[in-house]
Amino acid sequence: MSSEPLNSAGWSPKKPPPSGDGDPAPKPKRFWWRFVLASVLIVAVSAGATATSVLLYIDSIAQALGHNDVLHNKLSRALANVHPGDPENILILGSDKRAGEEFEEDPGRSDTTILLRLDPEKDSIAVMSIPRDLKVEIPEYGTGKFNEAYAYGGPRLTLKVVKELTGLRINHVVNVDFLGFVRAVDAIGCVYTDVDRRYFHSNAGLPPDEQYSEINIKPGYQKLCGKKALQYVRYRHTDTDIVRSARQQSFISDARQQISVNDLVFDQRNLIDIFTEYTTSDISDGRTMLDVLKLFIASRNAAIKQVHFPAELGPSYVYASHSAIEGAIKEFRSGETSEETGGGEESSGSKAKHAGKKAHGSGKNKRSKKHKKKSKPKVQVAKPGEDGLVPAREAGEAEAEAAARKVGGGFPVFYPTRLPSGAHYVETNPYEHVVDPRVYRFKDSGGERRVAYKMVAVMEEPDGYHYFGVQGIRGWEDPPILDNPSVDEEIHGREYEIFVDSGRIKLIAWHRGPNTYWIANDLEQSLSNEQMVGMARSADLVMGKKKPQKKGRRQP
Repeated sequence: MSSEPLNSAGWSPKKPPPSGDGDPAPKPKRFWWRFVLASVLIVAVSAGATATSVLLYIDSIAQALGHNDVLHNKLSRALANVHPGDPENILILGSDKRAGEEFEEDPGRSDTTILLRLDPEKDSIAVMSIPRDLKVEIPEYGTGKFNEAYAYGGPRLTLKVVKELTGLRINHVVNVDFLGFVRAVDAIGCVYTDVDRRYFHSNAGLPPDEQYSEINIKPGYQKLCGKKALQYVRYRHTDTDIVRSARQQSFISDARQQISVNDLVFDQRNLIDIFTEYTTSDISDGRTMLDVLKLFIASRNAAIKQVHFPAELGPSYVYASHSAIEGAIKEFRSGETSEETGGGEESSGSKAKHAGKKAHGSGKNKRSKKHKKKSKPKVQVAKPGEDGLVPAREAGEAEAEAAARKVGGGFPVFYPTRLPSGAHYVETNPYEHVVDPRVYRFKDSGGERRVAYKMVAVMEEPDGYHYFGVQGIRGWEDPPILDNPSVDEEIHGREYEIFVDSGRIKLIAWHRGPNTYWIANDLEQSLSNEQMVGMARSADLVMGKKKPQKKGRRQP
């Protein structure tokens, strides 16, 4: 979603350029996601909650959902009934439409559509974004881009297109506006996320016809709060529709891992207010809400599976073949990759050997949260020269030495000595506000200040630039991003935590003492598993030198 500045009046978009950042539309669905999970945790985890207090809490939500009757009446016939406990598919829309406003007059604008599937029997939660520029057939309007369905007919027409496109039975629809997203991210204490690269744009000095959404976010693992989080998930000016969808899904995964039970339990009223003010849904009674909450409770140990929509960029549209969509839907419904189920077309990600199937982890890592134990995937380790990497020690050492000069003594700076062919580190460019490597300080979840570094590497491919990076954090052993690894594996004497999504390694981490390091794949996870493991295996280190003390009077 392309971010737009907010003013005291709320919505104040600036005119976008002809070539980009066209329809401003929010991405607030995460807020609803947070709210429901908040309720789940209150019900499932809070030891002091009694049956009576839980029912009263849910009833207070239901009573506040009176404005949902409009949406409920419009969609009820198009939604599929489901028995309590069965899998459910939920359509989440991000729009700039304030909850309670009539849809006939102006449906508003939307460029975010996410499908969410809860399947407690398979211990699976799956999410999949539908690209806004996907070429589709819109009933009564003809061929157009997917997001045009919302502009023509709001949630009802969007629902119809989604059902025809995917063949899925949709059980619930949730529509959230962008201000709800901002307020909800702040309400749940913000979200730690690994920003892949530098995002910067200023409209200062530009004529109106060249202005678009302002943003100023530096790379590296950090906490993003409401307005900056909105800018991050909505940014699209220099990214493709596919990259932005991948960034949004990654943010969902990060957000879900960071729910603070105490904050949610003691701030129920604030979340209810946000939910009812900025969200519309077909859920309009306490019983339906309770059924959905029970489903979340049953799925509370499941990791989020990000299913990537099989889209290809074209000059005017994003395209996807019928067979490729069928494969993605099969993966979405099954909780397994299309390769594991044997369905769909082989994607570019499936052409390399995979490090393992999706799992919650072996349970070995003391830093991980408790989760159900599943069969442990095996990691296939390619030999050097067979992993698609080339020597890059000189460039990596220069990066590490630059970081080591800033981080101080006692903090080893790791860097890969091998990189994918054609990859290089981004160059410092003060005119474009890029500094690499970035060394910075931030507060961890306990309020302690940590020093960290981020090296950003980039590959130029026919579909655009792909950014991946190396992250190091001093003294923080268990950042939220490392919860629930898919695999704990020792390779050549080093213990790794490997995180797999749809058969692809998205992150591989290791520790040295209390310090934490990882290599993150690009947002589209285009690096092969052999490349990810190979880079981690090749990692060498440079020690930061202690700064000499200034001569002077000896301190008592």
